[in-house]
Amino acid sequence: MDFVQLKEKQRQDFDRDGFLIVPNALDAETIERLVEAGDRLMRKFLDDPQELYLQLRQGTVQEEAFAALVVQPTTVPLVVQFLGPNIHLHSASLIYKKPRDPATTPPERGWHRDIGIAEDLGHRGLLRLGIKVCYCLTDFHQPASGLTLMAPQSHLLNEPLGIAAGQVDPPEVSEPLLNAGDALFFENRTYHTAAPNLSQNLSRVIIHGYAYRWMKPDVYLDAPDAALLERPDPIERQLLGGYRNVDAQPAALLEWTECHGVKPTAVPWTVEV
Repeated sequence: MDFVQLKEKQRQDFDRDGFLIVPNALDAETIERLVEAGDRLMRKFLDDPQELYLQLRQGTVQEEAFAALVVQPTTVPLVVQFLGPNIHLHSASLIYKKPRDPATTPPERGWHRDIGIAEDLGHRGLLRLGIKVCYCLTDFHQPASGLTLMAPQSHLLNEPLGIAAGQVDPPEVSEPLLNAGDALFFENRTYHTAAPNLSQNLSRVIIHGYAYRWMKPDVYLDAPDAALLERPDPIERQLLGGYRNVDAQPAALLEWTECHGVKPTAVPWTVEV
């Protein structure tokens, strides 16, 4: 996997807001390949006029186009520099939304944090444990075109997200307007919600979530097909679940961080006092 240096401003923006935009993460040829694969997987949905929304998890990483995206060189190096080398692919979702009639679409929201940690541990003192990378396969040039709404700085909250009575959104909301090929990063603590597609166009995104290896992956990624684990790239094998023993060193990405000078400082078990 090629090396892309995480810029200090990117780190600052992500630390401040809980999300980050990476422009031009995918080139036109890659977008075309991903759309072709996605439309094939979504054919039944696309042919059914009654269905307006579908999130597909089953079988996405088994498609060559989406498997190759697991080590996308414009984004995954940044994820490694945010989280460190001890990670794997935690989730994968292909999401399509057909246009809806604004006149018959009431405001609906589902503000939440990812991975469900707060449901068990509460909101106070949560840690950054995972990052999702949302790749835009279509343009999102206007509000309510089907992307995700973000609550800036909500990753720092130690309490539930506050929403005024009678409202559906918190006071501060960001709705990124992006081009096909752009990527939106957001971490597990950042409150977000799906946005309706009130545009005239079908919206398409693919989301890959990365988290620490000691976090159980999505059921559709556990365990990966043997063919995926036989892929020649050791980093790809690690991210697809090749190291089943979470106590083993994440050799592939550990070597990669050492090679590029971004290996995190080791955390000692003991210190002399």
